[in-house]
Amino acid sequence: MEGRKILQWGLGGIVVTLIIGYSFFVLDDFVRGPKIIIESPLDGYSTTTPVIVVSGRGVHTNNLSINGAQTPVDLSGNFSSRLILAPGYNIIEVTAKDNYARTVRVTREINLIGEHLGQGGTGGTFNNGAGAGTTTQATSTGSPTL
Repeated sequence: MEGRKILQWGLGGIVVTLIIGYSFFVLDDFVRGPKIIIESPLDGYSTTTPVIVVSGRGVHTNNLSINGAQTPVDLSGNFSSRLILAPGYNIIEVTAKDNYARTVRVTREINLIGEHLGQGGTGGTFNNGAGAGTTTQATSTGSPTL
């Protein structure tokens, strides 16, 4: 009788362990919630080109959008989208939702340095007046290079 009791308790413990393990596996998405990892661009990024690529990965998500536009995601959760920036300061908002209607947002602040030297403070291009369409690149010291 003693061996049979030990066997029953052992099998009961295994069943309880399997039920708890399976429950954690099923509820893993619910416990962790959605997450967004943006690989590029970095926050505070400055550029002179008006087109950038926003790329990253969504974890535990089923719906992802960039600035309100739906963005396709591959089976691993990776996404990539091209955006056109306005001159000056831009905010990019990536939003993801999971199966339980929980939402997470990540924002990036991007600066598009304009066509005039004074914008951005680190240089840019400007028209030197030498002719229509002729431009000169200015260095950070302020001396133009031809």
